[in-house]
Amino acid sequence: MMIFKNDKRSLRTRSLIKQAVIKLLKSKLPEDITVSEVTKLADVSRNSFYTHYKNVSNVLYDVYSDIIARIDGIIANYSYEEFILNPYPMLYEFTRPFTENTTFTEYIVFSKNSSMFIQGFIDALTERFLAVYYKERGNNNPAMPYLINFLISGVIGFIYKWFRDNKPVPFEDVMRQASILIKQTVVTIRDVKKEI
Repeated sequence: MMIFKNDKRSLRTRSLIKQAVIKLLKSKLPEDITVSEVTKLADVSRNSFYTHYKNVSNVLYDVYSDIIARIDGIIANYSYEEFILNPYPMLYEFTRPFTENTTFTEYIVFSKNSSMFIQGFIDALTERFLAVYYKERGNNNPAMPYLINFLISGVIGFIYKWFRDNKPVPFEDVMRQASILIKQTVVTIRDVKKEI
């Protein structure tokens, strides 16, 4: 794990490097992207690159971490009850990092390592949603990790399928349908097990 300085200059340099890598992903596989190409496109020195990253894979991991951090911020803005009563606002915000970073998301979806990336997102987001649930409702339901993992896997599956099918319908429509399914699933389970 890289330890970053967070002064303005370092943040700007890392941002330029990440933007360059994402642009290069439009036409190249990550393993074919060279540090020279990145530094030229980012207009930074090789020394600056190596001050912040070991290689292009580290840059991609940093982009991945940025998306997870952004989603963490979104999750923190909603309570479990708000999400259950109306999943759409949170789902819409939750999926924006993927739909706004289409090149990176398409890399994840079409990469030979896509299952690893997707499982990483599912695991990370399940952990974060569980933390919100436990904070608000306590750890009284041993089935909850599985239910939340099921719901997260479904949402990530929606995103994956939408990108794989070349975005055939407005994404808002897909998330509205996902919201309906989530709400119906949770309401049905609540009718059976009251502690959800």
